[in-house]
Amino acid sequence: MVSSTFALLASLLTAPLAVNAISGKSYTAWDCCKPACGDNSVAGAYNRLTMIGAPKVCNINNDPLGLSAGLSAAPGCGQGGNAYLCDIYAPVPVSEQLSYGFAIMRDKTSCCKCFELTWKSGTPAAGKKMQVQIINIGGDKTTSSANDLIIYTPGGGVGPVYDGCRQQYGKSWGRTIGGVSSRDECANLPQNLQAGCYWRWNWARGDVNSWGIDYKAIACPKRLEDISGCSA
Repeated sequence: MVSSTFALLASLLTAPLAVNAISGKSYTAWDCCKPACGDNSVAGAYNRLTMIGAPKVCNINNDPLGLSAGLSAAPGCGQGGNAYLCDIYAPVPVSEQLSYGFAIMRDKTSCCKCFELTWKSGTPAAGKKMQVQIINIGGDKTTSSANDLIIYTPGGGVGPVYDGCRQQYGKSWGRTIGGVSSRDECANLPQNLQAGCYWRWNWARGDVNSWGIDYKAIACPKRLEDISGCSA
C-alpha cells in the first residue's frame, strides 16, 4: 500500500503540468523604435527578477549597442536619441509549419518570455505555429486587446509611434496599422528588411492582422535567446 502511494505521488510530481491556451488575435508592427524591454524603465522596474540580460538595441545603422549602453540609450523615436529596433528581429520560417520571431504584448512582466501561437481555422495560416519572444510592451489599444500578440514584421505598420522609421530609414511604409497591403509593396522596403516583409505573404499567406490565434507559454528556443541576448 505504501509503495503504491509513493508511486502515485511520484507520477503526479513528474507528470507535465497542463497549460491552458489563451485565445486572441495576431497583428503586425514594425515601428523601428527601441523596444521597451531593452530600456531601463521597463527592464528594471518590472522584470528585474525574471530577466537575464535584455533585448539587444541597435543604433541607426543596425549595429547592436552594448548591454549597458542599450539599456540607457535614448530612443530615436520622439526623443532624438540613437536607439532603434534591430533588423535581426524580423520573422524567419523554420519549416512550412513553424516560424520564429519576436513580439509585443501588454503584460509588463512578460519581457524575454516566449510563447507558441497557433493560427485558428478560418485563417490562411490555419494550423501553422510560430514561437515568439516578447521584447516590447504595449500595442495600439484602439485595435488590439490585452490577449493579442503583435508580431514584429518589417512593413507591418508603425502604429501610434510614427516617426521611428522616418528617422532610421527616411520613410515608413503602408498603413499606420497593418503596414503594407500586398507582397509587391515589400519591394519598397530597404533590402535588409525585405525578407521579413515577404515572410508575411510567402509563409503566413496573407495579412496576418486580426487573425484568430491560440497561444501558450513555452521554454524559449535557444535560437531566439541567441538573437535577442536575453532570457526569462
